[in-house]
Amino acid sequence: MKKIFTHSFATVVLLVFATCLAPLMAQSEEQIEKFKKERKVYFTEQLELTDSESKAFWPLYDDFHNRKMKLVEDERNSFMYAHKNADNLTGDEITEILGKIRKLKHEQVDLENEYYQHKFMEVLPPKKVLKLYKAEWDFRRHLLKELRGRDRGEGGRKEGRTGSSQGPMDEPPVPCI
Repeated sequence: MKKIFTHSFATVVLLVFATCLAPLMAQSEEQIEKFKKERKVYFTEQLELTDSESKAFWPLYDDFHNRKMKLVEDERNSFMYAHKNADNLTGDEITEILGKIRKLKHEQVDLENEYYQHKFMEVLPPKKVLKLYKAEWDFRRHLLKELRGRDRGEGGRKEGRTGSSQGPMDEPPVPCI
């Protein structure tokens, strides 16, 4: 029963994540460059990176991000293929796809461990590596708010909301290290 719940929960989380990122995946090169520039400025400010830290960190982070996005894209494509073809797939084929998806999730966790426990720690002090988790979480929330605002034709802020507390989503998740 616990496995079924865990699998169902993971599926829902992945679908929400894929749905939120789908608009970003379809963006033009210009928009992607704008995103990267905005992310670099945001992270540099939040982490208070020195010039030497920045020079060492950004090539690592870009490599990490590109590798992670490749795994996320492979996972999303596997889910989409499985859902589109569910009626035509055998039980063994579905089991194989689910195994591939679990493997991709494990690879994501392994990648995060490799970078957060080792590579980032080689170029940043531990406190800044810790801050990186929050910076990533906050930046994702910022992008989602911006996208929601664009979808509604607003400037990115939902009318009627004041203050910074909007519920449990304000807190970053506990890292998988």
